[in-house]
Amino acid sequence: MTTLLHSILPSLLLFLSFCISASAQDKGIDNKPKDVYKKRTIRSEVNTYNKVENYSKMYEVLQNAFRKYPQAQQDAELMNFAVMAQFGLQKAESRKIYLNNKPDTAKYFSHILSTYTYALRTDSLDHQPNRKGKIKPHYTHQLSTQLLSLRNNLKSGGKWFYKRKDYENAVKYFDMYISTIGHSLISNPNSAKKEPHDMDADSIELAKLAVVSAYGAKQYPLVLRHFRLAVQDSINRSLMYEICAKSHQQLGDSIAYVNTLQEGFDLYPLNDYFYATLVSHYNSVNEYDASLRVLNHVIENNPRMRKYWYLKGKVHQCLNQADSAITAYRQAIQIQPDDAESYAAIGSVYLSMAHDFYNSAGLKLGDKNYLSNRKKLSGMYSLAMTAYESARKFNENNPALWLSGLREVYFKLNKGKELKALEKEK
Repeated sequence: MTTLLHSILPSLLLFLSFCISASAQDKGIDNKPKDVYKKRTIRSEVNTYNKVENYSKMYEVLQNAFRKYPQAQQDAELMNFAVMAQFGLQKAESRKIYLNNKPDTAKYFSHILSTYTYALRTDSLDHQPNRKGKIKPHYTHQLSTQLLSLRNNLKSGGKWFYKRKDYENAVKYFDMYISTIGHSLISNPNSAKKEPHDMDADSIELAKLAVVSAYGAKQYPLVLRHFRLAVQDSINRSLMYEICAKSHQQLGDSIAYVNTLQEGFDLYPLNDYFYATLVSHYNSVNEYDASLRVLNHVIENNPRMRKYWYLKGKVHQCLNQADSAITAYRQAIQIQPDDAESYAAIGSVYLSMAHDFYNSAGLKLGDKNYLSNRKKLSGMYSLAMTAYESARKFNENNPALWLSGLREVYFKLNKGKELKALEKEK
């Protein structure tokens, strides 16, 4: 019996081992050794590359660690190594620029931006409370010194990309510069250099560039972030308001859109964009009284501008205020006697009046007011005809202004000869 057990035991153990392995596979159990986070190993490898100034390999090791281990992303020491790597890479690229040794300017600036990005992350982690609840930062002085040494280069990076119309990259640099004004690393009292907390003229100029770049890159929230600083300077302020309004529109914030338009209009009532866009908006939502308030304001400031009167006439027409519309159009014609558009608009008002009168009066034969009503109606058609003929006289090459109207009034006034000539001509 004992001999029998000894003979079959190896086979039995092999069989059981196979079953356990198969069961583990069926249950999805991974028997491979887990990739354990070993900070000491990472730090050792990073230090090795750091000593020989191989910053590319150093950063590669750190990137792999950040990608694989969540713990590494929360480690201030490793994050600071990333700052050192990026700072070293920008120095190496800077030497190439100085020696004119095939430098990559875009890469140089990208290392500067990355230095800032990692430094801010490091500083945040460095100020986390320890196990005893105390905050004992280790890297503040080093980070502050590094960032301040690159401060002007950060501005230059934004301008470099801006000149090349690479707005998506340009806004990153402007945004980083402005958002770090007043940061403890930039205004660190222990640093050899200090950056003032207050926004200076240079910062305002960068904010303007940030607004334009953000809009060009379709990053509308960034437009809004830097708008208020950008408008502290009067130069190009109207453009800043215009970009801000358009950004609100792109973001679907109709209330902020109209408020910004109104604010811009209050500051620059004669700026075409603000008054025309406001009028167009109010007309689109049937707020014609608001449209008239805008137009009356611009006319008060500049009564000799033909287009203001023309738009005013259009709004009165939308309100079915025929007499006021005609008065406004005639004001436009006084300013510009060959104003074909205003003549055509007057023709359309009289034609609309004729339609309304015909529908309300009835004009039935035998009616006691038939002749007088017919005379009134003919008078409206005649006034429309005169206006349309003037429009044709001053802009014969644009029949869209007058052709349809003339065709109707010639027909209504039984002017067969003129109608026939008109059809033959066109």
